[in-house]
Amino acid sequence: MRDRILIDSLHQIESNALANPTAKMLFEGAMTGMVQQLNHSLDDPFSAYIPFSEQKEYEENLDNRFDGIGIVYRENPIEKESEIVYPIPGSPAYEAGIRSGDKILRVNGKETKGLTFYEVSELFRGNHLKPLSKKEIELTILPFGKTEPVEFSVTPAPVFRDSVEGDRIDTEGKRLFCLENNPEIAYLRITSFSDRTATEVRAALEQISKDNAKSLILDLRDNPGGYVTICVEIAAFFLQPTPEQKVIVSTRFRDGTVKTVYHLNGQTPICRLPMAVLIDGESASAAEILSAAFQDFGRATIIGVRSFGKGTVQEIVPLPLNSGTLQLTDASYWRPSNRNIHRNQDAQESDSWGVMPDRLVPISESQRYATLQIRERRSNCVTENRELILNDFLRRLPEEIRDIKSDPSQNETEKISAPFILQGKPPYYDPQLDKAVEALNSEQ
Repeated sequence: MRDRILIDSLHQIESNALANPTAKMLFEGAMTGMVQQLNHSLDDPFSAYIPFSEQKEYEENLDNRFDGIGIVYRENPIEKESEIVYPIPGSPAYEAGIRSGDKILRVNGKETKGLTFYEVSELFRGNHLKPLSKKEIELTILPFGKTEPVEFSVTPAPVFRDSVEGDRIDTEGKRLFCLENNPEIAYLRITSFSDRTATEVRAALEQISKDNAKSLILDLRDNPGGYVTICVEIAAFFLQPTPEQKVIVSTRFRDGTVKTVYHLNGQTPICRLPMAVLIDGESASAAEILSAAFQDFGRATIIGVRSFGKGTVQEIVPLPLNSGTLQLTDASYWRPSNRNIHRNQDAQESDSWGVMPDRLVPISESQRYATLQIRERRSNCVTENRELILNDFLRRLPEEIRDIKSDPSQNETEKISAPFILQGKPPYYDPQLDKAVEALNSEQ
């Protein structure tokens, strides 16, 4: 009955509303409204409706690919300038000679100084959002450490961003996985679980084996998740099934019945190194599934702080007639030990959800921000000036954090009155990584 009322209402609005809406507009509004009821009234923030116009960007985000020139840049909050954190190896920007630490002065003649990150993004989008556009983008770049700008003409192309990173990267764009200060310990960071992540992890493990590493740190901090099937494939690289234990994760419908059980495939693991896994409050979904499996199998020491608690399954439903995509939460994830992963809205700290580290290493939000920024530069700066760039960033960091924490939109409890003091040992300044190194060294 209600479906007929809904359809009749759509026809009434389309035919008689003074505003003259289109049928497409009303359909998308109805879909958005239904999903928002799940979001706001039923504790399901992960269901979503993606209109057809946004579907391409949605798919690109899942798969770490996009059409562009291939730079990761940021707004320097101190000088109000746009600076390049790193070019993606193999991208048009990288091939053109643009490098980490360079500043973007102009995009197609438009000055960027004083513009926000999003305003600069619009300058790029206006030229190459269309797939495989061949229109060149004219950039005026001030190379790091130089005083004279250089002009570049860069043509956008399909770009794939790695979801696997190492300790650092050489000037040729090759990732180096053994820690610079502890070369017997390999470091592998997974930033998300895209369609290429398992292939990237396998290649990284092959390189780590060639480097004769004695142990491995797997960093899942700030990893929002991704494809569960890819996560399961990666788990099999490390876990040995036994007759009693071979389930990586299971999913259940709302009535408690099992939807899917993901098993180890029975193949011999390709990595048997002693392991520590880093997680934090932004490790979610597939990152929690993988770290929970390692913990329940006794395969690795989990270090950091409790994970996010995102333990729900989103079914991706393509809608007919180019009507968009429905991302619908239809099940929950359960660990190999049959413990719950999802944190409900009314969950308490004493309840079972997420992944609790074996070794708790809490850090402040300011330290977390600093650690992420330093790690991104260490892992991805393609330049001969990496140490100079890092030192320049460290010099500005206390003032940058002070400005961020002084933002009036921040809660009073988030503001800081004393100068920020960076924790941890150089060159990583990462107390959680330090603890992982300590744990692995004590096992040898």
